[in-house]
Amino acid sequence: MSAGILSHSRMDEIVINIDPDDFAKEFFKKVDTRLQESYVFKRNIYDKRIDFKGSVFRWAWNSWNLFNTITEGEIEFETQGEHTFINHKIYFTEIFTIAFIFTIIPLSIDVGAGWRIFVLLLIWLSYLAAYLISVYRFNSFIAEMLIETNKDARYEFEDDKFEEDEFGKEFGLG
Repeated sequence: MSAGILSHSRMDEIVINIDPDDFAKEFFKKVDTRLQESYVFKRNIYDKRIDFKGSVFRWAWNSWNLFNTITEGEIEFETQGEHTFINHKIYFTEIFTIAFIFTIIPLSIDVGAGWRIFVLLLIWLSYLAAYLISVYRFNSFIAEMLIETNKDARYEFEDDKFEEDEFGKEFGLG
């Protein structure tokens, strides 16, 4: 797939207190449930990766859902030494194709140049707005799923005394 306005990818380091494989399993259960609720029927879950592909015209019955504008995507956990990363990629080829097809309409109708430019700008600004909103919402979705999974894993500091002592020293309380 092409990069740029057709896709978005991001990699973040995450902090977890359980084995990365167990965390990935729990995380993907939550994501899979959300995908299923969003009528994304083509889902594949592997050890540390999930990929998904939306069905065509799913937005017709699914209102303003997070996954409507996303054609396909994948979320993967990577472990490098003692660090764990989450990498996700999403693609927007379906709505890009629709915007491109709608671009042909003003070019084929005999109207003034001003109207053509206005309609072309309106089409591509709509695509850009959908892209930016989808990227923001998907990044927020990933963060929300990470927080939920950490809560369910009962994330706690290994040494609560260390946390209190360091906090007090840092802020002049101890």
